[in-house]
Amino acid sequence: MSENTPMQTTDPIKTVVPSLPSNSLSAEQQEGLDKALAYIEELQQTVFKDIVDAEKKRREEEGKIPEGTVNPGLLAGVDARALSIMSRLYVGSINFELTDEHINQVFSEFGPVRSVSMSKDPVSGRHKGYGFVEFEVPEAAALALEALNGTVLGGRALKIGRPNNYEASVAQGFPQPSKERIYVANVNRAIAENVLKEIFEPFGTVNACVLAPDMVTRQHRGWGYIEFAEATAAEQAVVAMNQFMLGNLTLRVSSCVVGGPLGQGMAALPAEPSPTAASQTAPKPPQQVMDVVASINLSIGATAPPPQPLDQPNVNNQIPSTISGSAIVLLENVVGGRSEVDDDLAGDMADEATKCGKITKVVVHLASEHEMQQKLFSGEVGIFLQYSDSDAALRALELFNGRWFGGRQIAARSYDPDQYRMLTSADTMVFIP
Repeated sequence: MSENTPMQTTDPIKTVVPSLPSNSLSAEQQEGLDKALAYIEELQQTVFKDIVDAEKKRREEEGKIPEGTVNPGLLAGVDARALSIMSRLYVGSINFELTDEHINQVFSEFGPVRSVSMSKDPVSGRHKGYGFVEFEVPEAAALALEALNGTVLGGRALKIGRPNNYEASVAQGFPQPSKERIYVANVNRAIAENVLKEIFEPFGTVNACVLAPDMVTRQHRGWGYIEFAEATAAEQAVVAMNQFMLGNLTLRVSSCVVGGPLGQGMAALPAEPSPTAASQTAPKPPQQVMDVVASINLSIGATAPPPQPLDQPNVNNQIPSTISGSAIVLLENVVGGRSEVDDDLAGDMADEATKCGKITKVVVHLASEHEMQQKLFSGEVGIFLQYSDSDAALRALELFNGRWFGGRQIAARSYDPDQYRMLTSADTMVFIP
């Protein structure tokens, strides 16, 4: 850049006019220049004003902390770029058959993954065997670095380290972490904040337990912080609970890297509307409709078979159509909804499913809103039985379809193996005998 080149500015519409010696312009030229400057100023106040205001609003929005945040560093006002440096890892010696999704799945056990970027060959489009993983919090990066460096994945030992722009001195400007606070990750979605608090209370008095909420699904995201009354309790909890199996998941626990205030956790979720209030304002169906419904309910009640226990066959059972060669069976209507799912459900179904043959996996799948809209399931919960062969799956269809369990009639159907693998790849409620 030459000495005469004007410096750029962060203002989105900042006009830089080079200064000219007053004696270098004639009176007519000076008058034209003054008019041009006046016109530019008029544009700034009229045509460009909306653009300037929109840019200002965008910057203000970027500076806002998202609702439900529990990241102490962000809540303390720590520079986002510094947090990003502390939360980023280099990952090398990656098997060329692995994708971004595979890396994300492996590293998400240690905390929320913000991004996975793999260095790609511009010609072949395949990655070059290395890349970067960035978490939302520095604690997740520290845990993953300690646990995964040298781990064999896809036949190759991962080489994990800090990027070249990492400097340990960056953390010196962070708020000092509380010795009474610990970081927890890979928490089963079925375990609520109050339950997690009870699990850790034997180590000492727990002053706070917050899990990061998902503001859309209203479930927690599987990570958060626990703060004890004493530092010794926090130290003991880290030693005892890191890699502890909880709800079929390996719990990840560590001390904290960054201090700062804790968010509200699940308490940040807005209150759900009261169903009773909604029912008071809802219009009642006409009496003619009520009479027809009563007649239908009466006829169904007269012809429906009585509830039967799971170990008794339904004489009206019909075998549904099967997918050739499929060893996957989907059970529907086993439970009424998400609230009835517990950690023992997959194991209980596996015990019964083994009567039909060798079971290799049972997956309890909680349907997403999109899956329910697409009517992939008849309810919120589907249970997949994965057998070692298709003959066993056929026997399972005969056993389960039409059976009664807890007052509910189970529907069983054969399922496409490829769709099953894609649908359940991220499920955590898995039972493997």
